[in-house]
This record gives sequence, C-alpha cells and structure tokens, in this order.
Amino acid sequence: MNNDRKKARILVVDDVPDNIRMLIEILKDDFATIPATSGKGALEKLKNTDIDLVLLDILMPVMDGYETCRAIKENPHSAAIPVIFITALSEVMDDAKGFEVGAVDYISKPFNPSTVRARVKNQIKLCSAIKELEELYKVALDSNPISGLPGNNSIRNRIDALILENSETVVVYADLDNFKAFNDQYGFAHGDEVLLFTSAVFRDVMKNLPAEHSFLGHIGGDDFVLLVPLQQINQTIDNIIAHFDEGIRKFYSNDDLVAGYITSINRHGEKQKFPIMSISMAGVNLAQKKYQHYLSVVDACTEIKKLSKEQPGSSFVVDQREK
Repeated sequence: MNNDRKKARILVVDDVPDNIRMLIEILKDDFATIPATSGKGALEKLKNTDIDLVLLDILMPVMDGYETCRAIKENPHSAAIPVIFITALSEVMDDAKGFEVGAVDYISKPFNPSTVRARVKNQIKLCSAIKELEELYKVALDSNPISGLPGNNSIRNRIDALILENSETVVVYADLDNFKAFNDQYGFAHGDEVLLFTSAVFRDVMKNLPAEHSFLGHIGGDDFVLLVPLQQINQTIDNIIAHFDEGIRKFYSNDDLVAGYITSINRHGEKQKFPIMSISMAGVNLAQKKYQHYLSVVDACTEIKKLSKEQPGSSFVVDQREK
C-alpha cells in the first residue's frame, strides 16, 4: 500500500508557488500534500482526490479564498472537509466572514512551522473523532436489540471492505440447532438468555483476535456472523464449540439433560424429540476469487450451512468447492 495514503491528505491552495513549497516542506513528514494554485484548481482536485483538509489562501485572483470555501461547503461531496484559511499579518482579515463561509481556523504568514503542524493536526484529530462518533451512532442504530451486536448493515459493510482487500479472512455463519424447540418448551425469556450466552461465548473466544480482521455480528434470531483471520480459524472454532457445548447445558432441566432431549412440536404440528442445542457453523474464505461481493458470500454460506446442519452435534464446515 502507498504510504502516502496512510497519511491524511492536505490540499494546499495558494497562487504563490513559494508559499506552496514552504507549506509542503513543513507538512511532508506527517501528511501527504496536494498543491493547487487557484480556487478553480482546488475544486477540480476535490472532485478527483480524497482530501482530508484544505489549507486555503484568502487573497487569490479571479476566485478568492472566501468564494472557494463557500463552493467547497455547498458541495455535499466536500462539505465535511475542514478548511483552514491562510492570511498574511499585513492583510485586512474579516474573521466573521471566514467562519461564516465555513472555515474552521486561520494560519498567518509568515509561517511558523510548529503552529502550522499543530493546527493541521488538531483539525485532523477532530475530524477523525467526529467520524468515529458518527460510525458508532450508525452501529448503535443497526445493533441487535437483544445482544447489542452490530446488525445486517454493519455486517455487509465489513464483508464488502474485506473482499476489496482480498483479505485472508473467513466468514463464519453460525446458528443454533434446535433453538426453536427450546424456545417453545422453555419460553422466549430463556431463549433470549441463550442468545446472550452465545454472543458472550463468541466475544470471549474472539477478544484476542486482531481487530482489523475480526468482527462479530448478529443477523437476528439465532443467526450470527463472525469474521476470523484464516490462520486462527481452527483454534477459534474449536474454542467456540468447546465453550458452547459445555455452557449450553445449564439452560436445561436435570430431567432433560438425563434424557438428552426435549419433546416439542415440530413445524408440521407433530411431537418430536429434539436433542440438546448445538451450534452449526459454515465458513468461506474471502480470499477465494469466487467471492466477488457480499451476495456471493451469503449464497455460499447458505449452501455450506446445510452441510453443517447435517452433522451430529456442534460442527464447522468450510467451503471447499472449486473456484
């Protein structure tokens, strides 16, 4: 990956090339910089480049800094990008007008390198914090009401992002065997306790996995999605099954545990014996080229889960089909 893309991108806009060179020199160690020598040029760069902050000179010919800033803020694509105005100490500066058109700060010429770096860093940190809060808000809206885990939108976004990275990550689709029968026999309140227990097992087992390549989501009901790094998939699954199989027994009465099953009504309205709950999991490796988008992953998981469901007890089946 290009190291510059890991850095925040700063668009430096000034009609004086020496000023641009000076700012680039000041910022080069901490930021990636993109130059523009006019307001119109800045707007063109914003159309075609992901920019994190704009350093914008006020006094420029044709289209001055105020007009340029106003245009930036009127465009939904660039409205959230912070703009810091550049002004000379000798210039007559209208602070109110600058803030009215959307600027967040001023930097004075001649440049003090420490001040320039500090003010740019502060705005980048502030924007990062705001984005993080917005993401947390989205996740909260999407969260499952029982487990509190991220829901369908968050799951889809994470999978799509990892597909683009061609990440060596396994998507695990998990659901509980005989959960409906348990719900019917013991009641929905106890069913919710089982879902909380299951999510706690996942959390505990996955807590030491690298955050950038791991994820836990709750589709709904007894269906969960896990993202696990390929190198750690076997140990993770073994731990999940061991913890689940041991802990699930506490939700049954002694009589049902001794019998090894409960008797409930199946989907056809007939009495049936249902074994103690187990967990079935299907896995697909996102690095396999056949998984080009989220829906292809869902289709594969659905097919592989059928095979997992056919296994007795808790099980895990990985997609081994040809690409």
